[in-house]
Amino acid sequence: MHIAFIGTGNMGRPMLANLLKAGHSATAYDLVPAALEAAVALGAARAGSLAEAAAAGDIVITILPSSGNVEAAYLGAGGIAERVGRGRLCIDMSTIDPGTSQRVAARLAEKGVRFIDAPVSGGVGGATAGTLAIMVGGAVGDVEEARPILAAMGTNIIHVGAVGAGEVAKLCNNLIAGVAFVAVSEAFRIGEAFGVDPKVLTGVISKSSGATWVMEKNHPVPGVDPNSAANRDYAPGFRTDLMAQDLGLAVSAARDKRVPAAVAAAAQQIYRMASSHGLGRKDCASVYRFLAPSPDEAPV
Repeated sequence: MHIAFIGTGNMGRPMLANLLKAGHSATAYDLVPAALEAAVALGAARAGSLAEAAAAGDIVITILPSSGNVEAAYLGAGGIAERVGRGRLCIDMSTIDPGTSQRVAARLAEKGVRFIDAPVSGGVGGATAGTLAIMVGGAVGDVEEARPILAAMGTNIIHVGAVGAGEVAKLCNNLIAGVAFVAVSEAFRIGEAFGVDPKVLTGVISKSSGATWVMEKNHPVPGVDPNSAANRDYAPGFRTDLMAQDLGLAVSAARDKRVPAAVAAAAQQIYRMASSHGLGRKDCASVYRFLAPSPDEAPV
């Protein structure tokens, strides 16, 4: 298929690369010239605008930074809705507010255009390897039509429910992961303060009830796992700013449904403080760096 691919940043670029490797062609667009140049270098055609890209594609894929970006891209002046063909399928792979997905879907439906939300988990590494987990919300027929395209980018494609449900699943996942990075970082800072070797503590916890994906796949303590972001000066990965954003979306969704979200809200504030201390563009595991012990004369 010929794909209109919009959003060729850190995640979008390797996802586009895998689509091209799978034999699809693409017309790409990004507001950032360097990101668009990188997409063209992969073999995509260049679009001069959102509308131009949308008009060129048999299917439209977007992966953008925020709810506002998605709403503007689809519904704003000169946006996708103005040029995408009737009957076309749009796949938004951004992590955004579920209500935004539902609003965009409803407006597109008025024009005879179909929409599914398909946020991803797995970070840049998973995007590069084509092993992303993809959580999909939308009508069954639309999801099945999209499945071969999604399979070029991910290995676990899960239909969660109606439009917006994919976003809900992603926010629930990132709530758990975000809180876990904070909890693991705090635990290891306490262990270190009492002189416990982080490698020994890892061995204990990995065989106990505190075992978690965070320790296994992206240990926040440098020197424990040679493959973790901690051993690459916390190069992302999944940035601290994005984790703060996703936890904020989860907290907002919880409030909309009157669900208490005290732990998620506390973790969000920690990531926001870490970002304000210069770690926003580092991997979210860098929350460990932020949670360093206070000097004796400072309040804890």
